Amino acid sequence: MPSRQQFRSRLTRPAPGLVVAPLALDALSAALARRVGFDTIYLGGGGLGYQRAVTEALLTATELAEATRAITERVDVHVVVDGGVGFGDAVHMARTIRLVEDAGAAAIEIEDQVAPKRAHHHKGVEHLVPPEEMAGRIRAAVDARRDPGFVVIVRCNAFAHEGVEPTLERLALYEEAGADLLMPMPRGDEQFAAATRGSTVPLAAMVIGPGRRAPEMLAAGYALSVDPMSAQALAFRAMKAGYEGIRSGAGFGMSGQDVLAVIHEIGETIGVEALYEIEARTTERDLYR
Repeated sequence: MPSRQQFRSRLTRPAPGLVVAPLALDALSAALARRVGFDTIYLGGGGLGYQRAVTEALLTATELAEATRAITERVDVHVVVDGGVGFGDAVHMARTIRLVEDAGAAAIEIEDQVAPKRAHHHKGVEHLVPPEEMAGRIRAAVDARRDPGFVVIVRCNAFAHEGVEPTLERLALYEEAGADLLMPMPRGDEQFAAATRGSTVPLAAMVIGPGRRAPEMLAAGYALSVDPMSAQALAFRAMKAGYEGIRSGAGFGMSGQDVLAVIHEIGETIGVEALYEIEARTTERDLYR
């Protein structure tokens, strides 16, 4: 497991560099992200809910913890986990923190929507809890962690629903309650600037695609940027094209040799050679005599 404290030390304000975390929902995706140069990935609730065909609203805390552990068991990467609303009130939040931390995550993101979360969230219909209730969830989250290196990121959805001043009040309250990072979700330049002046802790962004350039984000107090959906959209489109090609008999632009080469690359990516070496010394040692 990578050092949580090392990860946490990069999330400062100002930060030495912007930590960018693409979506990865399983160990293969995380290993591929690591292979191309990312040291942090985002296990997003929206993406995981879609992958399981139930939406984020119907995920369980144990499913989230299992998905986290499947990655941390095999891949040397920092995992930022979308903990959503913590699966309930402050008591449920405390258990969610323990589950996700024990599964090896470096950080969790929690947010101020109602519990249970609703499927209409995907249509932009969001219902926020009162600020003090969210502050209670945050305090429970901070108190529940065992490792002080485990990072608690608090997402605030108020800009889109309550305006600038109520959002700044929420951000101040969440910071006071113990948030390590705030994810303010601004829309447009005015809200972007307001989030910067209305907070002192490092900020986290949720961005689909390239977004603002890193120097601008760093200057505004951001230390982390997560992409919740791009990888899933890319994979879905590629798989759809492939399935259509197989179904029609037209193929999908790869020969049998190409497919075998990709399968070999997948094996390299997940570290299958290390497993071969164990067997070579034990169950398959007769092959090497």
